[in-house]
Amino acid sequence: MTTIPTGPYATGLGGAASAGTGTAASGASGTMTSDAFLKLLVAQLKYQDPSKPVDSAAFMAQTAQMQMVETMNKLVTQNAAIISGQNSLSALALVGQDVTWQADGATHTGKVDAVRLDATGPVLVVGKTEVPISVVSQVGTAHQA
Repeated sequence: MTTIPTGPYATGLGGAASAGTGTAASGASGTMTSDAFLKLLVAQLKYQDPSKPVDSAAFMAQTAQMQMVETMNKLVTQNAAIISGQNSLSALALVGQDVTWQADGATHTGKVDAVRLDATGPVLVVGKTEVPISVVSQVGTAHQA
């Protein structure tokens, strides 16, 4: 079975990048996880000057901001799952359709026989060739003989 590449040398339309979530306390992007935030907050409270306690309004604002960030992260995760499901349904609707894609500098056309779902997204099975949905440039109704 032939697999069509989807890297920087693949041609065609579309292709969505997936966003990942970091788990390190502070990654290359400079983001902080909720665990790291809580550790920092506890350390701040532990080493504060007893004669000058932390402003309770500032403390509540920091806690509210962290709660908002956690909620936003949950929404991003849920949206990614919804988009993945929609992409799978869209690919399944292509079974029996003619598709056109670019590979190795040539244009190929064939009827979608099946769809394989994997971690990188849906892959169309056209004859003995696996075609990532991101390189499909045209879809049409299969011609009956």
